[in-house]
Amino acid sequence: MKFSTSAILTLISSSSTTIVKALHSRSALQSVAAFSSSTIGRITNPTSSSSNNEGNGSFEEGDEVVEEEPWSPWNDPRLDERSEGKQGFRSRQHVNPLASKFQQPTVLSPNWPSDVFTDLNRPLFLDIGCARGGFLVDIASQRPAEYNYLGLEIRPIVAKQAQTRIAKHGLSGFLDFVGCNANVDLERLLTIMMGTGDDEVEDTKRMIQMVTIQFPDPHFKARHAKRRVVTPELVLCLAKFMPTSGTIFLQSDIQSVLDDMRFQFRQQPDLFHDDVENLDEYLPENIFGIPTEREVSVLDKGLPVYRTTFKRTSVPVSAVHQEPQEE
Repeated sequence: MKFSTSAILTLISSSSTTIVKALHSRSALQSVAAFSSSTIGRITNPTSSSSNNEGNGSFEEGDEVVEEEPWSPWNDPRLDERSEGKQGFRSRQHVNPLASKFQQPTVLSPNWPSDVFTDLNRPLFLDIGCARGGFLVDIASQRPAEYNYLGLEIRPIVAKQAQTRIAKHGLSGFLDFVGCNANVDLERLLTIMMGTGDDEVEDTKRMIQMVTIQFPDPHFKARHAKRRVVTPELVLCLAKFMPTSGTIFLQSDIQSVLDDMRFQFRQQPDLFHDDVENLDEYLPENIFGIPTEREVSVLDKGLPVYRTTFKRTSVPVSAVHQEPQEE
């Protein structure tokens, strides 16, 4: 069969039009797909690295937000929407503190902590990993003027719920909850709190008299051990802001978790003294007599809780640890 030149040209023109339309259609579908993954249900930070394995994962509380807004996972405006929605304060039990979204510093009000504590000369009671704040609410209700009570919680929606409990219990001026990653923000918060930029705090009245770390996320897998909250850096940070005889109370229902926290503090014997000398022994009771919600649950099941306390020595941090000099 023979075709004329004009017929061939018409066929080529028709085929080209069809191909172009198909390409445009495919491009449009790709654009829709790209919009769906990057915008719907997830506002991403364009500066974050997608190659960071620790930060990969599906949408969850505290996902990153656009860089030009002064947002962190803990003051993301979507938290208000979630707390008012049908799901309320439902939260994931565990989060990865090494995820890029949790490596951001938390955003504080310009006047913090003056706008949350009525008397900054009270000593500080610090609860790291305070969850919904029940423990601090209970102890602050009994002894409101004895300390300034500060709870730190990494899970944004949980920290949000803790914050709503302050006014409900009439504890404004005595209690505050801050959503943050303690391993990122603790030193900055305490420096602001103490009102000093010096290496060590001189005004012992405003120092941390009491620290509690109770039932932290165990991060069982060996490759996840670096996610645990008690690190050598955290130990040194606490020592820097604690006076002689300041107390650290540790407890967990998982023996290996308590032992690991204990090990980190025992690595600094010049700075902290373990009140329980024998490593095979633990405190039989909660030293406050006020259990956390987790503690109540564990004890109701007849399971053991492992505890110990450390006391801050009189040795200054600078005597045993030299800060690296900036070049």
